[in-house]
Amino acid sequence: MIIQHAILHILDTNTGNLIASQGEMAVDNVGVVEYIEKLTAKVSNGDVKTGTLAPGYVKDKLAESDFAHMTTDLATKLFGTIEAIETVQPGDLLSFQATTDEGRLFGLLKLNFTPRYAHTVEYIDDRMVNNLVLNQAILPAATQSVEEAILVNLDTWHYQLLEKKYLIDGHRATYFSDRFLEIVPEVSVKENIQTIKRTVKNVAEQYDDLPEHEVLAMTQEVIYDALESGSINTDMIAEKVFSDNISAQQQYKEKMTDKMVDKSIPVENTQKYEKKFRVQKFKLDSGIEISIPMSVYQDKNKVEFMNHPDGTMSLVIKDIDSVLNKFTV
Repeated sequence: MIIQHAILHILDTNTGNLIASQGEMAVDNVGVVEYIEKLTAKVSNGDVKTGTLAPGYVKDKLAESDFAHMTTDLATKLFGTIEAIETVQPGDLLSFQATTDEGRLFGLLKLNFTPRYAHTVEYIDDRMVNNLVLNQAILPAATQSVEEAILVNLDTWHYQLLEKKYLIDGHRATYFSDRFLEIVPEVSVKENIQTIKRTVKNVAEQYDDLPEHEVLAMTQEVIYDALESGSINTDMIAEKVFSDNISAQQQYKEKMTDKMVDKSIPVENTQKYEKKFRVQKFKLDSGIEISIPMSVYQDKNKVEFMNHPDGTMSLVIKDIDSVLNKFTV
């Protein structure tokens, strides 16, 4: 990443002040460059929503040539949006433009303030005294994720959006995309997977021969296997999870159609979800919690759930050579 422009505007809603920078930051500062690169990577690897910018407020703004003036306008609008929403934290607005292997990139990241204590050196009666002071405007570390951000490829206008819901006017809603950026992003992969999970669970509850733990484990397995291709086929989930129940398959497909979920869900950051789904986790009514790597779970010579006539189950773990106690202090 080669950064051409970077600027920081302060959105201090605690004091009611927008402090817009009149000049850009030095992009030859190694610390600044590393900070922007790491935050950008965190955004791209997060639960992003995607889309393509249509003509409108943001696209028109990004076409302007004066970077400082353009980002000041964006900061002014964002400040006006959040100052009336008490649940949104104050912070800084970091904007940058860079060149990457994928093309020209514009980034806009809202960095929320975090209160942190720091030391301060004072002189009292000619004696040096080390004290603590609460700094209300500490920015997130480069290893932390930001809550609101947008990355735009200026050559294709494809964007990645990160946002969260806040309590606004009595209900949970997003402000970043609809009120500030005035865009309608596609549903995120995370939200689509949550819809798949809820739908599978809802259908399974209607059939006694479809235990919830089995259908959810199979759902996770199908999604995990699909990540290799870079997309999740929702019809494939129905056919594999409810392989012996045509009625359940049909119900699932109808519910997914009603919820307007696409049959093919593209997954950009597959590594994130492979890491998330590569372990099956179960909690038994006895309080025992078990984590089983997907490769082991898929091998019936290693692990197997067995159903008994009295309605109970046994979890059989096979072919064990050694046991390591994970007790740590």
